[in-house]
Amino acid sequence: MAQVGRTAIAVMAQTEALTGSSTSSNLLTLVRQHDRDAWRRFVAIYAPLIYGWCRTASLGAADSGDVTQEVFARVFVAINEFRHDRPGDTLRGWLRVICRNKLHDHFRRQADRPLAAGGTSAQGRMANVPMCDDDEPTVVSERHALARRAAELVRGEFEPRTWQAFWITAVEGRTAAEVAERLAMTAGAVRQAKYAVLRRLREELSGEFD
Repeated sequence: MAQVGRTAIAVMAQTEALTGSSTSSNLLTLVRQHDRDAWRRFVAIYAPLIYGWCRTASLGAADSGDVTQEVFARVFVAINEFRHDRPGDTLRGWLRVICRNKLHDHFRRQADRPLAAGGTSAQGRMANVPMCDDDEPTVVSERHALARRAAELVRGEFEPRTWQAFWITAVEGRTAAEVAERLAMTAGAVRQAKYAVLRRLREELSGEFD
């Protein structure tokens, strides 16, 4: 778990600083084109986040799964409505709005159903749906989770030594010279490996970190 945390922190810090990411291959662009593999990766990264919001709103596991699916159904048809040209625009924030709306829809559907003994009214549960959560620790935690899942998805795209060079420099904080000696690479090759992985992660997290 400690390694996971360090990976997420490193990705967050360094993808935010990285510039020049390709717009033709980033995940958001491909999702907007309804690319099947991109959609699969998008769901893998963001579904746990949305499901967690549903659970926080006091939904059970089954209902949380249903609402999560409803969110993605809406995203599939509305992804081109997402704007990322204003300060503070993030894909995570846009998804939170959609999730909040779907939660309200869910509770409205429940409103006319009989209240189980000891239960809480749909109106009361709806009142617990957060309008937004800009609390810094929560935002950081959510972004850590996104970065971790993105890293898990792209790791297999790289040769083991390339990933090692990225990990030891970006996560463990070693210099390119130290890593070059350890992995029998040139310092330039180490820097290129680190950049390649960070660039790929930035593409996968487009809409959140760029």
